Amino acid sequence: MRALVELARAAGRGPVSAAMIAKQQGLSVAYLEQLLHRLKRGGIVTSVRGPKGGYRLAREAQQITIGEVVRTLDGEVTVHHGKASDNHRHAQRIIHAVYRCVHERLAHALDEVTLQDLCDEAQALSDEPEHRYVFYI
Repeated sequence: MRALVELARAAGRGPVSAAMIAKQQGLSVAYLEQLLHRLKRGGIVTSVRGPKGGYRLAREAQQITIGEVVRTLDGEVTVHHGKASDNHRHAQRIIHAVYRCVHERLAHALDEVTLQDLCDEAQALSDEPEHRYVFYI
């Protein structure tokens, strides 16, 4: 998510290298490249080759939901239970129903939050202004 926020903040200024994102976020470049590759396959980011290449969002930040990102990186989350004895089947069905309800609500909630929402929240919590220039008059 941190890398995607960096890409969203850089929107319109050209691609951002994985090395730059990794440095800014304190991440391993190799690990970040793996994640960015999966995000590219999922249609969330695009890449540009060459000396001024890097990554950028494939769509506007307000069109990318956190649920989409989670599903792209982690796959669909399902709740699996092994075979149960007759004594525990009823209890396991109840537990499974609880997990299923929680999962459905969580998935719905994540689909309601966009990358732009995260950017706005990060900016609101940041002590830095959006720009890096200070003007004195």
